[in-house]
Parts: sequence; structure tokens; C-alpha cells
Amino acid sequence: MKDYVVVVGGLNIDIAGLSGDVYREKDSNIGEVTINIGGVGQNIAQNLTKLGTPTHLVTVYGDDSFGKIAQMECKKNKIGLENAEQIENSRSSIYLYVNDNEGDLVTGINDMKICENITPEFLAKRLDFINGAKIVVVDCNLSQESIEWLCENVTSPIYVDPVSVAKVDRVKNVLDKIHTLKPNELEAELLTGIKITDEATAREAAKALNEKGVKNVYISLGAQGILCVKEGEAVLVKPLAKKIVSTNGAGDCSMATLVWARFNHGEELPLEEVGTYTQAAASINVESPLAVSPELNVEEVLKRAEEGKKN
Repeated sequence: MKDYVVVVGGLNIDIAGLSGDVYREKDSNIGEVTINIGGVGQNIAQNLTKLGTPTHLVTVYGDDSFGKIAQMECKKNKIGLENAEQIENSRSSIYLYVNDNEGDLVTGINDMKICENITPEFLAKRLDFINGAKIVVVDCNLSQESIEWLCENVTSPIYVDPVSVAKVDRVKNVLDKIHTLKPNELEAELLTGIKITDEATAREAAKALNEKGVKNVYISLGAQGILCVKEGEAVLVKPLAKKIVSTNGAGDCSMATLVWARFNHGEELPLEEVGTYTQAAASINVESPLAVSPELNVEEVLKRAEEGKKN
């Protein structure tokens, strides 16, 4: 089998409420409601296939109507589900969220109980396939026990997306087993105890994560950009987005781009170039109301990255 990426994580159905020009809290707002396939793991996998990277998703889904939709959409998006499992008499994972008129998340509710089936026993049956991957991506929707098991047993480079402040501590005991970590500033604060208020404190937090064993650290700093740190080298790459419709999924897109860059170029790319690619991809993502932009492709990423270097 040729080189491939394995993503171990969540496969959701996303139900999104997108506000119109005016958003009022605790009121009925005019806007759009969409139903799409989602989940951090699936989003990363779908972004990777859009970037021409053979990708398999190790996950679970229910035997309900949403599970059928998930299967169909993954097939359409060329995401391999051969090592996923449909759980009988279970409802699929659902994420319900609302974005305001600026495209920012107002609130979200996730029903991801089915992910509890991704146990060490479940993963052990698939370990040979997982270890055959060039890169393994883990999202923190998995239990701490399962994340730690993966970090102790996977031999391929492990990339971790912390997902949220509530879940980031699930990697605290295995930071030395992580090749690449992409937290935001709040997640990095929780892992290091360093309050991030600017670029300087972000660099301190990244250095602390390096000292804990993480080889590569990419801290998302929102409007400031992404701080890229590797073996003492650090560079802040500014955002390239000109128009923001929705920020949902932007972090998943950035993670996929990090994986794509290493999958195709190994460790050879300069740190700033890798960061520029992530910002180029994210700029495409935030122009779409969907968590994964239909417009994402390698040609467009390279084009926007080149434009970013000139500005």
C-alpha cells in the first residue's frame, strides 16, 4: 500500500445556525441552518483528501440515519472508513452550534458519547494498520486512556489537535510522545501554566512545551496569526484572511495543512513556509460557512501562500 495518513478521532453530523447581519442574544435570529458532516477528526481527514493526501479515518458511527449520511459523505470525500466501525443500537455523534453575524462561535453542544467506543481494545485491533501510516493524527475527543495508549504504542509521528480547553489535559502525561502539537493560546496556557498575553509569552509557552518533549509546536493566536516553534527556532506568521464568514473548522484546516506539508516534504520545509501554508489554507476556510471549504485545494493554497509572501 502506498503512503497514507491515519486520523483517529470524531466523526460528527454538524447542525449549524448561522446568523444574518444582526445577532441578538437570547432571541430568535434570522439566518441559515445547515446540516453537514463534521467532527474534528473527519474535518482534518476531509481537508487532507482535498489536499491530495490518501487518508483513513479510524472512528465510530451509529446505525441511525445520520450514520448512513456519514458513511456516504466519507465515501464521496475519499476518506477511507475500512478501519472504522458502525456501532449497533447507537446514535451517531452530533455537534450543534450557532455562529454570530461576525462568523464567531456563540455556543455549541456536542453529543459525542459514541466516541467512548474508541477504547484501547478497539485501537489494538487496528494497531498494525495505524502504525503503517506515514503520519498519525489524534484528536482529543478520544478519552485520556485511549490517547495515552496510542502515544505509548504508535511508532509513526503523532500529531495532536487538543480540540478544546476542556479536553487538552488529556495529553498532559504524554507530551514527550507527541511529534507536533497545535494548541490555541488558552490550551497552551493550561498545559504550561504560562499566561499568554502577547507573542513573547506565547514563545515562552512554546519553549516550555518543547522542554516537555513536544518536537514541533504551533500555537494559534487568532488575529495575531500562528506561532511556529521547532528546536529553538520560532516565527510568527500573520493571518492572510481578507474576508471571514465563519471561523468554524479553521483550526482543523490548519492541522491538516501541517500534516500535508510534512507528508509531502518531510522535515525539509522552512518553518516560516509551513506556517504560511497553514495561514493560506485557513484563509480559504474562513471564507466558507462550512467547516471544510469546497474551494480548498493544493493549487489555491500555493497561490495564496505566494501572495502572502509578497505582502
